[in-house]
Amino acid sequence: MKKIFPFEDNYFDAVTAFEMIEHLFDPDHFLDEVYRVLKLNGIFILSTLNLASIHNRITLLFGYQPFSVMVSLNNPVGHLGFSAGSAAPDHIRFFTLRSLKELLKIHKIEILEVKGSCAMLPENMRFRMLFKSMDKFFSKFSSLAYRSVVVCRKKGTWS
Repeated sequence: MKKIFPFEDNYFDAVTAFEMIEHLFDPDHFLDEVYRVLKLNGIFILSTLNLASIHNRITLLFGYQPFSVMVSLNNPVGHLGFSAGSAAPDHIRFFTLRSLKELLKIHKIEILEVKGSCAMLPENMRFRMLFKSMDKFFSKFSSLAYRSVVVCRKKGTWS
């Protein structure tokens, strides 16, 4: 498969990909490239929205669209009164923490640590403090947090 990164194999000590993998058509190719350019035991840190977050589970329970899952490129329809708005119509892939872990394992990327992270709530949001407290609480449970942050390393042998 074609190289997407213009770097030699085993070039970097660390690679980061924050809020990016959900925008890719082919995350497998991306992870192959991350593995290729990382040195042995190199660190890979990525974050992505968690489709299985408590936020999305509650909105689905009431028949609303999950946050950051848009059905229209032009209109933020079907959401619970507030949404990612125009910030998310370019999301192509959606990950639960479980699916992200499985994908990383397939690509020989060893998970060292998983953390949950809070949502960025709008300043003018109704009941913002209540939602912020709930968000902070659930961020302690990575499988329910709004966002997953995963610290990994390249395992295997030199190629």
